Amino acid sequence: MIHTPYFEIRKDALDKNIEDLTEALKSEWGKSIFSYSVKTNSLPWLLRHLREFDAWAEVVSSDEYRLARLMGYPQSRIVFNGPVKGRDDFLDALRNGAVINIDSEREIRWLEEETFSTPRTVGLRVNFSVEDCCPGDIGWEKDGTRFGFSYENGALKKAVERINRISNIRVGGLHMHVSNPKRGVNVYRTLAAMAARIIREYQIEAEYVDIGGSFFGGVPGKTTFVEYISAIREELESTVDPQRTALIVEPGSAIIASPVDFVTSVIDVKNTAKSRMVTVDGSRCNIDPLLLKQNYLLDLVSEGKTYPGKQIVCGFTCMDKDRILEICDMPELHEGDRLVFHRVGAYTMQMNPLFISFFPAVYVRDGELKCVRPAWTAEDFVNERPNK
Repeated sequence: MIHTPYFEIRKDALDKNIEDLTEALKSEWGKSIFSYSVKTNSLPWLLRHLREFDAWAEVVSSDEYRLARLMGYPQSRIVFNGPVKGRDDFLDALRNGAVINIDSEREIRWLEEETFSTPRTVGLRVNFSVEDCCPGDIGWEKDGTRFGFSYENGALKKAVERINRISNIRVGGLHMHVSNPKRGVNVYRTLAAMAARIIREYQIEAEYVDIGGSFFGGVPGKTTFVEYISAIREELESTVDPQRTALIVEPGSAIIASPVDFVTSVIDVKNTAKSRMVTVDGSRCNIDPLLLKQNYLLDLVSEGKTYPGKQIVCGFTCMDKDRILEICDMPELHEGDRLVFHRVGAYTMQMNPLFISFFPAVYVRDGELKCVRPAWTAEDFVNERPNK
């Protein structure tokens, strides 16, 4: 039996998510780019595997850009986003054919300070009051979203005009991504409609519209990829030609969240004066690093009889607040029993803290289990040589 804790990627479920997305793009939009969000899960095995499906890499820092290059992605199959790009990598990516979405004033300045011998196209990230158009969906109603150039106050228009004055540089794309916690399809309709409006108003010859990510994927009963892309098409196709203007999507969670489980074992059970405490060798940090989840999709591997009261499952971190969940009227847990948490592949593996215990192992199930990242040891930490 494999030593816990560990993550397990079910390859068949992962591949189905990828295939469902690519089929939806093929059926609903003629020219499209599937660019995987590296920040969602940057496991090297995963990045290499996605290349087999002709995926691009969507990166938001110099570190991610260099990681994508190391994983075999040419610059011409990288989408470079975010406000914290490094100048050298920004220019390298631009000169070698990457999709570049400008998100800060300093990036425009970098363009103005350079000389470009051949024509290059860049995109601009758009900021508008999407939370006012989709109340309750975005979550920043008071202060608005933080990324991009504001449409309402004229900053976006000024950025377009300023960039288009630079020799051999023009604005040919729009980046519309916003975080969408509820993953509602109306948000994508709103983003697509605003993109169409800006293209018409600013007379942009659009090579692409980057709609971003935050889709559902691999979750029964939720919005499908076809429904998302169809809604986007309905708002955009009267303004741009789906056969000529690329639709870029940047899914992360929709691809990798649902195929991943986290397996942890009970290492101690004790009854206090007030509660029954169950300690496992995993932590809430492993499956909920942002500490936001209220419930989990969970299976218990236990032969215990039903326990009539409450059991509090706690992590290994020696912090009293590392309490993962409470279970009631479920099997009585004992040392050695296992808990399997499902759909935990997004923002978990790379956001694990190096606190008390190091990174857990990662396995891929493809008929049998194969280790693609051994658990970190103290030697890996001290020698600064992470396992590949």
